[in-house]
Amino acid sequence: MTPSNRSWLPPYCNPGAFLPAVQESIILFKERPYLFQDFVARAMRFLESDIVRKMGFKYDRKSALPCKWKCSDESLFGVDLCLYAFTGQYPFDKGRIGGIYNEGSLGAAVHHASINLDFGGSHVGYIPGESGGRFGNVRRPLHETDLSTDCGHLMATMEPFKRTYDDARENILLFSAGEESEVFVSIPNEYLQPGWSGHRIKLLIDIERLTGSVVDYDINKPYTHKVAGRTLFKVSEDFLAQVPPETAATFRTTEQTPIGIELTAGYFNIYDSQAELGSDGAPVNRLLPYMKIILSSKLAPYQLKGAVTNTNIEYNKLTDSVRSEAFRQYGFASFTGIFIDIFDEDIGNYINLFQPIGISIKPQGRVREIEISSAEVRHIFDRLEPARPVLPLEEVLAYSNSEKTLEKFTYRPGVFQRRWKP
Repeated sequence: MTPSNRSWLPPYCNPGAFLPAVQESIILFKERPYLFQDFVARAMRFLESDIVRKMGFKYDRKSALPCKWKCSDESLFGVDLCLYAFTGQYPFDKGRIGGIYNEGSLGAAVHHASINLDFGGSHVGYIPGESGGRFGNVRRPLHETDLSTDCGHLMATMEPFKRTYDDARENILLFSAGEESEVFVSIPNEYLQPGWSGHRIKLLIDIERLTGSVVDYDINKPYTHKVAGRTLFKVSEDFLAQVPPETAATFRTTEQTPIGIELTAGYFNIYDSQAELGSDGAPVNRLLPYMKIILSSKLAPYQLKGAVTNTNIEYNKLTDSVRSEAFRQYGFASFTGIFIDIFDEDIGNYINLFQPIGISIKPQGRVREIEISSAEVRHIFDRLEPARPVLPLEEVLAYSNSEKTLEKFTYRPGVFQRRWKP
């Protein structure tokens, strides 16, 4: 009989607890992102289009307040400058560090203008290079070591989870006894029962899914002899059927092989044992339940996956806020996406790319907004003639020729992933 350790999990981690879906990076990054200034130019043209008028949104450029909700990182200051150049207005700040949408800012923003143009999302640093470059860092000329994390707040949130996950995938070992076809898995006890770990971040293997049964001690079979701090199981045949054939073949050898990248979200749970919980029993930080999905993705680097997930969560806070009856009379046009920060050595400045995840348009007099998917945004925007800025863009930004920076972004979903080795 296969035992269970699910009773040790917080309720929000239980496999039966529903977790709302977020967008997949492999879909969002099917196309290269926009330069942020190019996206804003098309957004301004879009607001003046028949598409928006038919939605019932009454856009008046002179009474629209540009707003930003993003991290306070200096690598994103180009976002403020672009909004200023295209509207002639300083943007109102609706964000907090870490790319968090500040719901409390909404009342003040509509007091300043009856139409709010929201541009926001999480950000992630990008270093151009071979094999699609890498995410999570950016060059900072004022930083002692030249490179630092970006977004630092988001990376710091994920770092202890990543450290625990990496240790688990290196130390959960699979092998065969040789004379038998069965595959066994040796799991450290701290990944089976939370009391065996003194760390705040707990990772528990879902033994109902990864394993078949505990292996009994047999004096004539040395591989069954107890190793201190570990428990030996038979591996689930369903697990072996779902891994690539060449990986399964490696697991069937007598050499103990780390589970590596095959430790995907369906086979474990990870949580902060000291997380602040809300009245619903879920963490106040709504990113935490998604950690196992973020860390174990085979299709996107975890740094990018985290930024995409956090943006989805904060986008929901934005749309939920504007649906309040108190804001019925106001108009909101919200452009949400992922900011990608690159320090361009040739230009000597930060350049911001933008991958839209969607647009929501809430006309005046309505409570519900009209939502436009990322694919629809791309279809519409690529056919629009960009609007001209109100102020000279190159003078405001103090650089030009940023199109060459866009060419340095070579990431493609799924291409980056290489076989992990301990």
